[in-house]
Amino acid sequence: MTIGTISHGTLRPQDLIPTFLDLARDLAPEQHAQLCAAPFGPIPAHAQEDDSADWWTGDDAQALIEDLTDVLMSHAPAYCTFGPHEGDGSDFGFWPDWWEVEGGIEDGEILKVEDLADVPDDWRGLALVTNDHGNATLYDCQGEPIEVWGVI
Repeated sequence: MTIGTISHGTLRPQDLIPTFLDLARDLAPEQHAQLCAAPFGPIPAHAQEDDSADWWTGDDAQALIEDLTDVLMSHAPAYCTFGPHEGDGSDFGFWPDWWEVEGGIEDGEILKVEDLADVPDDWRGLALVTNDHGNATLYDCQGEPIEVWGVI
């Protein structure tokens, strides 16, 4: 799973829905199949052929975006969210939820260190490695550390 943008510079359902559907197919095949169970899939044939069709601005398109957002959110990496970037509402992707990360640190669920070597050998949980440049990498330390996600 990549942290960052999957769609940028558009809020048009004609652009968002196909992108979200492709990602849902990869991340959540069963849920994708359920959304596509209608006779012609979630997008009516007339709308597939004409991206200016009224369907794209109607309630069904908005409901599909909401359903897809829920599916993608449910498959977001630990301590991340899916949706628009807080600094750019047309930049959709997976983003660290820094409020949740801070809460995890305060609750002792995440150990915050400056170097992976600083994680105690007996630590069994998540470790957030941050540096003075603002880079952050979350590791699962149930044994050999495994990168969950990283951002620069």
